[in-house]
Amino acid sequence: MTDRKTLSLWPEPFYQTSQASSYSRKSVNKDNMEADANYFTGNYGDKDTPRDWGQGWFENHDFSQYIRTELNQGRKEDVMFEDFGPGAIVRFWAVYGGIPDEYGGIYRLYIDGNPIPVIEMYHKNMVGGAGLVGKPFSFFAPEKAENDTWRGRNLILPIPYAKSCKITYDGEHKYSHIEGWKGHYYQINYRSYAQGTEVESFNTNTLKTYNRELKEAAKILTHSPERLNVKIQESGIRVKPGKSFKKKIMGSAMIDFFQTRIKAHNMEQALRSTVVSITFDGEETVWCPLGQFFGIGYVSRPHQTYYTKVDASGLMSSYWAMPFEKEAEVKLINYGDQEIILEELALDHRPNEWTDLSMYFHATWNETRSLDTKLRSDYNYVSIVGKGIYVGDNLTLYNSFPDTTGINWWGEGDEKIYVDFEAFPSHFGTGTEDYYCYAYCRPQPFSSPIASQPIGEGNKTPGVTSNNRQRILDGIPFSKGFSFDMEIWHPHRAPMDFSPATFYYAFRGSQDNIEKDISGVSHKVRLHLE
Repeated sequence: MTDRKTLSLWPEPFYQTSQASSYSRKSVNKDNMEADANYFTGNYGDKDTPRDWGQGWFENHDFSQYIRTELNQGRKEDVMFEDFGPGAIVRFWAVYGGIPDEYGGIYRLYIDGNPIPVIEMYHKNMVGGAGLVGKPFSFFAPEKAENDTWRGRNLILPIPYAKSCKITYDGEHKYSHIEGWKGHYYQINYRSYAQGTEVESFNTNTLKTYNRELKEAAKILTHSPERLNVKIQESGIRVKPGKSFKKKIMGSAMIDFFQTRIKAHNMEQALRSTVVSITFDGEETVWCPLGQFFGIGYVSRPHQTYYTKVDASGLMSSYWAMPFEKEAEVKLINYGDQEIILEELALDHRPNEWTDLSMYFHATWNETRSLDTKLRSDYNYVSIVGKGIYVGDNLTLYNSFPDTTGINWWGEGDEKIYVDFEAFPSHFGTGTEDYYCYAYCRPQPFSSPIASQPIGEGNKTPGVTSNNRQRILDGIPFSKGFSFDMEIWHPHRAPMDFSPATFYYAFRGSQDNIEKDISGVSHKVRLHLE
């Protein structure tokens, strides 16, 4: 969980990563792309106005959906998740839409066929709360909001099992009659290992047994490593329009620290028009705007995840492990029309043995400007042919809708992730903000090891939003191919600038469908309504 190099190696023993969620069970056929009706037939928030959940592939009734209901000791339990064989729960996200605090549903985790749950706990204590484990393994996103229920609840404590795991929820049948009940949204990411893989199952003593390791992991996940005697350091470098600054590293090594701070007259434009390009062993695999590479889009705001950090001074740091066999070249290219100054630049690397399991780091970027959000669609973040592991993304957008009715939210759409050309996505989500670990379009900034929102102005008003999701234990291996789609789902026609950056590791020869967009990074960024 705390060794950044691990993601750069093909996993042994191999595991598959999947997701169980409350996605709409009416979304069964991606060929059914019939146009949806308006999301709402009247004013949002008016309890007397009927709600239209959409149709076909974009149906949005994505809460309180379960595998089945079981009767256990006289109580009804809804089965949220079930897996047979060795595996591990690696991420648990949930929201309880509008449930008053006095009403508490109960999660029960049954492991290896034992009819006695190894965990039996109120939802608000287990996921997000400190009933099972504290921060940073259990956290809210954002930490504070206008209403306690309007926060994503997250648990990233690994819960392994040797033979099977079942998770149930006891609450829907108790409280469905209560006025204001809006249901239960959830996502559970999990690994499945091959039969015969040895896994130590989670039990009632696990947290006590591994208490020291948990404390050490918590420190590593939340504190950036101190860097002494960095091998490459530069300052005060001027890069004129159309020019670049580059550094080459020879030998079998791994870049594990990349830090810079820039200065320009128009900083927002510089963060978009300055591109990070990295070539490993003669193949350029990274081409991404500077700001999105470091997780802030084009508006500098402080945030910190396990792999990226930006402080209040604008100093940007990356801790992605980037191995190579013979040589690497890191370039910062100025595609803008203004000079930029690299006030600070640091690159650190260490010797690294290149093996048959080693993979190259990739970063892609694309943008669609004035995207029509009224027409439901699936926006492709990236599609890859080859073998590798998907490890995260940044979504930066500009929402232009001048809302006066409370329907400004842009991110209702679900992620749909296809692994190895599967017909139906093994990851089908419940909303864009849910994928990024928060909830209910909250504009407040937040940071955590696996997700952050440095800026969320565009969630509730016209403006910019930047969201990050990084996969520490829930990286998605693929042997043949990978495709990531995100639904575009807005109740109104709100022309939006939509730009995802994606991050993955892959073996040589793997290819994706994203091409360099020099005119795109050069285009004037938007901050406010004009």
